[in-house]
This record gives sequence, structure tokens and C-alpha cells, in this order.
Amino acid sequence: MARPREFDKQAVIDQAMLVFWQKGYEATSIRDLKDQMGISSSSMYEVFGDKRGVYLAALARSCELERERMERMADDAETPQAFVQQLFEMSDQAIQAGTNQAGSMALHAMVEFGPRDPDITQMLLGHYFAIAEIIARVIARGQQSANVASPEDPHTLAYTLLTTLYGVVTLKGIKPDFAETRTIARIILTILNPAHP
Repeated sequence: MARPREFDKQAVIDQAMLVFWQKGYEATSIRDLKDQMGISSSSMYEVFGDKRGVYLAALARSCELERERMERMADDAETPQAFVQQLFEMSDQAIQAGTNQAGSMALHAMVEFGPRDPDITQMLLGHYFAIAEIIARVIARGQQSANVASPEDPHTLAYTLLTTLYGVVTLKGIKPDFAETRTIARIILTILNPAHP
């Protein structure tokens, strides 16, 4: 029996990630994946098992890239406020389909799957809490340097910020011209630095 053609597994996962992000899971066919990934059906099934296996690998890769991007933003931001503003500015990229890898496959997966697939749910929850941890570290540093005036627990603030951001991105997915993003970002910044009584 002929051996399946060897290929760069990471490279084909990156290609699968793009097609799933553009089309979603349900609308992506095996032919779409083969054409995008540049591998045979036999190679795909041997390495990934099935379409769902390809999707899980692509989603894991997308989440990894998103966390790496978030870590860099956290390291580069001069203040927590600048970091928060950048997060909200990224909300357009997170939902725009295309070849821009700044988008969030995780957000698309949350909307498409909800809680119906336990493996995907577990991956998405792990990703959410990992992102929240990055944000919480930025907020905690801001509290220590007096750049953040709120006495609230950094994790509580991070969950508030991230859940608000996910809501904004989800709404913009169905209403791209939603114009309140800047106002919502300003209110979140007010939570970080509440007015003194």
C-alpha cells in the first residue's frame, strides 16, 4: 500500500484554520479542506481522523495564536488603559472573515457551537480563562503602579472587560455598523478608574 504523501502538519493546520474561519464548521466541506490544505483525503484521515479532527486542531492553533498576540499586546502596552483601548479597537478584526489571522476563530466557534460539543466547549473555556488571566495581570500591574484606581479583584475586572468585549464583537457580527464601541470602551475605562466620591 502506498504511503500517504508527507507534509508539514503545522502548515496544513494553518490553512485549515483559515477556511474554517471564513466558512464556519458546518459550511466547510472535505473538498474545501483538501483544496485549502493541499493534501489528499487519505493523508487527512490518517493524520486528523475526520473533519472534526481537523477542526479541533485548527481551533487549538487559532486559540494559541490569539493568546500569543494578546501576550505581546500586554507586554507592549504602556498603560492598562492603552491595552484596553487596543482590545476594543481589535473588535472589528475579530469578526471580519478573510485571510487576516488577527480574527478570532474562537469567537466564531462560540457562536456556531454554543455548548453542544463538550470538547470544543472545554477548549473555548480554557481559552477564555487564559485570555482573562493575561488581562488580569495587566490590571494587577496597573493597580500596583497606581495606574488603575479600582480596588476590585483584577480577575473580576478582567472577566467584566472580556465578557463585555465578547458581547460587542458578537453584536458587530450581525450589525457591523454598531457605533457604540467607543462609548462602551470609555465606560470600561471608567470602571478601572472610578471617580472619587
